[in-house]
Order: sequence, then C-alpha cells, then structure tokens
Amino acid sequence: MQANQKVIPIHSDGYEELMSFCRNLTAPYTEHDVRAFNAIYRCIYQELSREERRRAERLVDLMIDGLESLELASLIYGVV
Repeated sequence: MQANQKVIPIHSDGYEELMSFCRNLTAPYTEHDVRAFNAIYRCIYQELSREERRRAERLVDLMIDGLESLELASLIYGVV
C-alpha cells in the first residue's frame, strides 16, 4: 500500500462509539443501561449508514433479549 493512500474506515465514529459502549455492558440490562444506550443512539442515528443502522437495530434486539425487565423495552430509542 502506498503511503499517500487514504484508508476508508469500515464503520463511522458514531457506530464505533455505540459498539464500544455495548461491549462494556453485561446482561441483565438495567434502566440506566437503556438510557445510556439511547443517549448515544439518538445522537448518532442520522449519521449512520444503512448497514450501520441495520447492525444497530440488531444491537437493539440483543438488548431487548437481555433486559432485566421486559417493561424496559419501551424505553429503547426507536422501539414502539
């Protein structure tokens, strides 16, 4: 690879921030975890690529599966 070639990242900084946060979570996920996830997800959602949004939606599904109480699912950004 030539030194002057620009390396294009696979994922945006926002997506990487969300992934980093999720890597540090441990189920069962609490209300605090959900609200912290939301704070990041809302801020980055508009800048995510289609693929990153698809992957982030999978993270939402995983979070729902690991909630300490299913009632918390309604707090997750984008979940109706």
